[in-house]
Amino acid sequence: MNHEIESEICEISVDPVKVANGEVDDDGRSRRTGIDSVYSLRTVWTASAHIITAIVGSGVLSLAWGLAQLGWIIGIATLVIFSGISLYTSGLLAECYRAPNSVKRNYTYRDAVKNYLGGRKYKALGLVQYTLLCGAMVGYTITASISMVAISKSNCYHKEGHKAPCKYSYNPYMMALGIVEILLSQIPNFHKLSWLSTIAASMSFSYAGIGMGLSFAKIVSGHGEKTTLTGVEIGLDLTAADKTWRIFQAIGNMAFACSYAAILIEIQDTLKSSPPEQEVMKKANTIATFTATTLYLMCGCLGYAALGNHAQGNILTGFGFYEPFWLIDLANFFIVVHLLGAYQVLAQPVFGVVESWAGNRWPKSKFINDEHHLGIGKNNSKFSVNFFRLIWRTAFVAMATLISMAFPFFNEVLAFLGAIAYWPMTVYFPMEMYIVRKEIKRGTICWFGLHLVNLVCLLAALAAGCGSIQGVNQALHTYKLFKFTQMGEIDEEIEQANNISSMDAQAYKVADGGVDDDGRSKRTGTVWTASAHIVTAIVGSGVLSLAWGIAQLGWITGVSTLLIFSSISLYSSGLLADCYRAPLSGNRNHTYRAAVKTYLGGRKHKICGLVQYVLLVGMVVGYTITAAISMLTIRKSNCFQKRGHGAQCKFSNNPFMIGIGIVEMFLSQIPNIHKLSWLSIIAAIMSVSYAGIGMGLAFTKAVLGHGETTSLTGEEIGPNLTAADKTWGMFSAIGNIAFACAYLQILIEIQDTLKSSPPENKVMKKANVIATLTATTLYMLCGCFGYAALGNHAPGNLLAGFYKPFWLVDMANSFIVVHLLGAYQVMAQPVFYVIESWTSTRWPKSKFVTKEYPVTIGKNNLKFSVNLFRLTWRTIFVVMATLLSMALPFFNEVLGLLGALAYWPLTVYFPLEMYIAQKNIKRGTSWWFGLQLLNLVCFLAALGAACSSIHGLYKALHTYKPLKVTQ
Repeated sequence: MNHEIESEICEISVDPVKVANGEVDDDGRSRRTGIDSVYSLRTVWTASAHIITAIVGSGVLSLAWGLAQLGWIIGIATLVIFSGISLYTSGLLAECYRAPNSVKRNYTYRDAVKNYLGGRKYKALGLVQYTLLCGAMVGYTITASISMVAISKSNCYHKEGHKAPCKYSYNPYMMALGIVEILLSQIPNFHKLSWLSTIAASMSFSYAGIGMGLSFAKIVSGHGEKTTLTGVEIGLDLTAADKTWRIFQAIGNMAFACSYAAILIEIQDTLKSSPPEQEVMKKANTIATFTATTLYLMCGCLGYAALGNHAQGNILTGFGFYEPFWLIDLANFFIVVHLLGAYQVLAQPVFGVVESWAGNRWPKSKFINDEHHLGIGKNNSKFSVNFFRLIWRTAFVAMATLISMAFPFFNEVLAFLGAIAYWPMTVYFPMEMYIVRKEIKRGTICWFGLHLVNLVCLLAALAAGCGSIQGVNQALHTYKLFKFTQMGEIDEEIEQANNISSMDAQAYKVADGGVDDDGRSKRTGTVWTASAHIVTAIVGSGVLSLAWGIAQLGWITGVSTLLIFSSISLYSSGLLADCYRAPLSGNRNHTYRAAVKTYLGGRKHKICGLVQYVLLVGMVVGYTITAAISMLTIRKSNCFQKRGHGAQCKFSNNPFMIGIGIVEMFLSQIPNIHKLSWLSIIAAIMSVSYAGIGMGLAFTKAVLGHGETTSLTGEEIGPNLTAADKTWGMFSAIGNIAFACAYLQILIEIQDTLKSSPPENKVMKKANVIATLTATTLYMLCGCFGYAALGNHAPGNLLAGFYKPFWLVDMANSFIVVHLLGAYQVMAQPVFYVIESWTSTRWPKSKFVTKEYPVTIGKNNLKFSVNLFRLTWRTIFVVMATLLSMALPFFNEVLGLLGALAYWPLTVYFPLEMYIAQKNIKRGTSWWFGLQLLNLVCFLAALGAACSSIHGLYKALHTYKPLKVTQ
């Protein structure tokens, strides 16, 4: 046996000396202790605490309802039978922690199935397991928020009387829970979770004890309700069909309440290897199952005896939100604390599988694998931060919280998931692995017995699944998405009356000038604010690449290309500006997509929307990467200044991207593009400033006679440049110049900020001229001075050609960062708007989506408004964009392709087609041919640029690796 263990250790590349000395376990991982550093608990107890935290959920409070559906005899028998099955199968599963004929550990349930059963079964198991765990976390968020609302309502009723209109939204509580779970989710793994499980297990006993105490008090006082041996009776209020569905649901609830196989292997992986893990785990299974079953029987039986056949789904609601209010509040508080811990117990397997996969996929990535140690507080408590863990777990919790808020009936969906998952996870896979492990032959008595249990549990799971589907169906007719505030019929009538009154008042506001003709707040934009928005959007950091573009094309072709594409942009922007108002009706088109829909109809507006919003989202990601590169450049510049140009100055982009993401989260709460003028003006000034610094440095170098070689045709073909590379470079330069001149993807959205007098199209055309002339002048100066100074070997970023004065280069890069912070918001606002408009149209009565909460800050009483949906969804958007920026460092090459593909339809095709429709230009006329010729030329240019971008992306994929973030 010792020989087998030693050979196994060698096979998995573990140092036998360290194993023998107890430094690591036999798999090379940190030695498992099964104990917490604070609580000196034996391993069997930590495992029991984990199980009780997972198994004894707030569902214990629904068992009285289950007994009410089944009656005393069947209800108690069902609960005991499913507890027995769970105890038996958990014992079988515990024996599968070690791989067959080996000492290798199975770290997850999925690994165990893969090692024992092979094939594709482990994939099916993984899908079921992780879907169930994710669903349970969403359900826990909803349940915890319900308990928090119950506390608020209990206090309200106690103060204002039982008939007071105590209405509260669940959303703030769900968001608060999400924030707490984000912090708790940074606990690295199951091994560090013992203290939280212990607290959570204590809480589950506490609130269950309160429920039992209230039930017992009601029984002994002689106020217990009617009960029967067969449960709720069929009558006027209950049909035979409803009785059947309820029985099925009750069976499913009890089966699911006794199940914890989804996390058993993961809990077992926290145990130390001596005594053997399966022996300790079986003891923990026994302790936890007997404890839970006793608690279930007491809660269910006392609750049913007290509340009778009309027992509620939550035993605590059977006593109302009334008295003793402090005891009800205490019980609900215990539920919240317990669910905070249970959430983490169920989340850790999900976190573990994703992080293990990422670690194996990119083993050399510091972003994924490096732990950054921190000392906190006076006692210098040690804590480690991993960037990938921080970002992905935060995004996961944010998504779970959003789903919780969006689907208030998700607990019905969770019941369905539980019913589906119960049979395969708790019965089928443990028994199949046991048969393989013990080599039980087909047709034997033991084999038949196991399959009989298998069949009975399958039928029970099918019945529970049918009952859950019925529950989901009823919930879909009862709830509405994003409806989070409970209100009575009178409240709804009052709200409808208020809506009608507000609609009547709207007409008066239009007449008085309070709102515009579309009922929105009066627009105040002018030609200068519109110009600032355009300059912020059009003059990106790409202005610094124009010297490289002219180096590829040469003086003649380069300057001509720049002037031609600027003129095309100015012309097509004028055509698009005329499409802001709909023909005949004069209604506003608030978005580019709406204008295309109004003028061209069909499905073209969908294509336009897809291209536009994909490009805008891509630009947001690209801006995050570019801003981080500028911040990194500042850091490297300072390093080179201190240590010399030969110093090894390597820094990660990730901290800078995270910092940018945090700033953008705050800026993204600016409600709309109308409120963005101040940021656009600052960003426009920054763009002129850093371009001016680049021009100044280039001009100084040129006039001092230090300029490099230039030519009329650009970089020449030779030993260092093939004809093919020259061609690709020219196509890429044309694409860069064309994309640098384009801003029509946000023109309509900018035009929608203008006040209606003088006419918006006239003001917008003036802004187009001002912004295009400003940008073109800046482009010409930057491109020409840069090419004159740096010659045919000009880099892709003009500032990269200069090291000194370092403080001036640092200042230029800081200006780029500030500019991109503003440009990010200008590009993001149309995306924010289209999602928020759709949701408010889809759920117009949802306070979560539509209600604004005014907030006052500071001594000067600065006022701004918070919208819960805007806060949640925009934060998630920024987090996802930041994560994508860090994961794909070569995304700017992808953005080049997106820009090339989007240039022709957004800047040329759709404006020309709408102009033709607006002016009724007939096919075949000279004017029609002229427009189509322009269309064709721009299409060919975009096609060439796209081909070059694909070539550049191909090279980038061979140069970069995903999540490689240190230069």
